[in-house]
Amino acid sequence: MNPSHHLGNLYRSTSKRLAKLRKTVSGLSLPVNPRDDLAVAWAVIESANLWAAFLRAYYISGAIQTKTRSGASVRFQAVSFPNVDAAIRFAIKQSKGKPFTKPTITRRDEPIWHDLRIYLSLQKTVSPTNLTQLYTAFSTGMTFPKYLQTIRNFYAHRCDETFRKAGVVAVKLGLATKPGFRPTRLVCSRLPKRPQNLMTDWIDEMQNAVDLLCA
Repeated sequence: MNPSHHLGNLYRSTSKRLAKLRKTVSGLSLPVNPRDDLAVAWAVIESANLWAAFLRAYYISGAIQTKTRSGASVRFQAVSFPNVDAAIRFAIKQSKGKPFTKPTITRRDEPIWHDLRIYLSLQKTVSPTNLTQLYTAFSTGMTFPKYLQTIRNFYAHRCDETFRKAGVVAVKLGLATKPGFRPTRLVCSRLPKRPQNLMTDWIDEMQNAVDLLCA
């Protein structure tokens, strides 16, 4: 996903992909079958990757100066960067707490973009003109930032440890009384008083955050 001088571009590309993911999982319900498992695995991994890519592109867009969909200018007030490479190096330094001196940056070097504690700390440091907008977007009670990556790790690795951690998520959300709940069953379940499954809720939360951040 590419940064842009106009957040409308980032908004449209992200929303298009979210709509595709939502269409894949919105009709799923219990009981689940092997075909559902494949669809959920793809949607979970893709949505987690998309969210991290969006946050990365959003940060870089601010670094190169951008505009929101409403036309408001977004730029960093505390620091400026001559290029994207410098902005990424600064982000790495902030996340690791020490200078980054390698001549070439790899994605493994970069911050954990989906970690909102790290991300908001970085944004607070560079002080974008829309910092209040960021805090508003991340204070809506959304749950996917806390749990989606754990579920994603199960589908990416499928081992005893990732299965156990995914089961803990089911307990924390009140969908199980003890670990052992299958991840596909978890994300295809509905939380109390919700009209759709958990994965669809998470995708909608993601879309709402994108709406607020790019507005």
